[in-house]
This record gives sequence, structure tokens and C-alpha cells, in this order.
Amino acid sequence: MSVSPEQLMEELRTLCRGRGVQTPGIDLHVGPLLRRVCGIVETDGAEAVRTKLRDWITNATRGFPAEVRNAVLAPLGLHEEAQFRFLNERIEWLAKQQDRGARTVRRRMEAGLQRLVEVALQPAPSTTHVAPSELWHVKEFDALLKLDGPTPACTERRTVVADTDGVNEIAWSITIPSPTPEGAPGDLDVEVLHGVELIGHERPSPRRFLMKLRLPRPLNTGQTHQFALEVRVPRGQPMRPTYVFWPERMCESFRLRVRFDRDDLPESVWRVEEALARDTDDLTPWPKKLPVDEIGEIDVSFPHPRQGRGYGVQWTPRA
Repeated sequence: MSVSPEQLMEELRTLCRGRGVQTPGIDLHVGPLLRRVCGIVETDGAEAVRTKLRDWITNATRGFPAEVRNAVLAPLGLHEEAQFRFLNERIEWLAKQQDRGARTVRRRMEAGLQRLVEVALQPAPSTTHVAPSELWHVKEFDALLKLDGPTPACTERRTVVADTDGVNEIAWSITIPSPTPEGAPGDLDVEVLHGVELIGHERPSPRRFLMKLRLPRPLNTGQTHQFALEVRVPRGQPMRPTYVFWPERMCESFRLRVRFDRDDLPESVWRVEEALARDTDDLTPWPKKLPVDEIGEIDVSFPHPRQGRGYGVQWTPRA
């Protein structure tokens, strides 16, 4: 089935009515072209349809000018501050935000929807000409570091988004510092919890581990998939008091929780953010100290961490 730009545009206009993507029973209101563009299948229920619509639209509008992007997200019910019942109310809200008349906002909405149609009609780039870092990106990275067990263990959950069609493998890597400045790099035990199959691993350098993970099915542009891994330090091997994430590709959000041993709480914990290379090597406390709560945990979030910068926490163990 070929994609008619006029029909797709009309389906997008129809989707803006009522509560937009938030409409109950949204699976009954999505046209055949939008279903094809967003990878919606017959077995998808309402919430799955809503998720696929949201993911494709937010991904497709990422490069739009801010006023055009908002003129798409708000009418479609995808702007978190414009969750009104009717389209006219969302248009009025947007007009106030942009200090423009409703007619201007509607013209911007039309322009934004037209841009969406253009994105949908753009031929998918051949993966043979796409750099690996451009094939997919991380929507959410959620890490739970547990220090209250027999050995340090971290559960890492990632939701990835395909930026081209046919993504069927994910490269995952981790770099570990040596337990002490003079010590040799340690080892890691990695276990797949769900969502992927480990099909290859290598150690390009003494500190860096690289895993090749196979997805259960290929992803097309805008589709998402979640997987989880458990990373453990082998028993008896000490761990340096640091957990810092260095994004190698675009990441929309990173959340880290650390659960300390309540019988061995650290003397101090600090937040690491926008760190440059080697900024975290000497474990010098940063200004942003973090309180450990009553159950021995800290919880930090980093929206839109930048590639090549470091984000996480470090701590000083109690003597």
C-alpha cells in the first residue's frame, strides 16, 4: 500500500480532534496509513497504539523548530502541559504560550503536520550507509546499583528507539575503573534478564567490555524496545566507589538509584554531572552533596545527558 500524503495529512488532522492521542479507545481512531507509518499491528491494544503513536511523533519532531514542534505536540495531546479535553482549548493554550493569535497557531499546526507527512514519506536510509551510532538511540536508561549484597550488582534497564528501519542488534558497552589507582582492571559478570539475547562479547581494552545483543525482532523507525541486564562484580573483587554513565549515543533520560548497605553507609555521596574526561578519576567530592535516605538509598535523574560527558554519583566509604 502506497502512502498518500493527502490521506496521511487528513488522518493526522482527525487524530487532533477530541483528546488527540489521549482519546480512550485510540486504537479505533487511527487510520491505516498512520498504522503503517508507526508500525501498529492488528493485535496492538489501545495503550500499545498510543505508545507507538507517541514514540513516532516525538522522534519525528525532534529536529523541528520549537514553535512548530509544540504546534504539533499540543494539538495531538502529547504536550504534558496541554492535556485539555478539546482541540480548541489546546489551541488557545498554545496561542497564549507563543503570544500569537489562534489563526497563527493553527497555521503552525498545519505546517507541523505537513512536516510529519514529509518525515513519513522520506525513504528509509540504507543501513549500509548509516553509522552505528545513528541506527538507534536510548530513550530511557534506568540503573539500580545494589551495594547491600554479597557483591556489588547493578540492574540496567534500557528502552531504545530505532532511528532507521531494520534494527535487529544492539551494541552495549561498559568501562570499569580499577579498584584502586594502581590496581589492574577487574572483571564483570553479565547476565541477560530479559529482552535480548547475548550473541557476542569482547574486551577491546583492559577496562572496556563490549557486548553484542540480538533483539527478538527487527525494529523500524520510531519503534521502541526495552531490555535489562544484571552486571555483577565477581565475589572478592573490590569496587571503586563510583558509578558514572558516559553516553556514547543520544540518550533522552538517565536515572540512577544506589542502595547502600545500611550497616556500612558512606561518609559522603555527591552528584556528578557534565563531567569531562578524568574529572572523576581522583574521587574528589563535588559541590552537590546527596543525602542518603532512611532506607539507605539515593535517587538521581539526568534529563538529556550529553554525549561524551559523565553523569552519576561517587561516594567516600566510611573508614
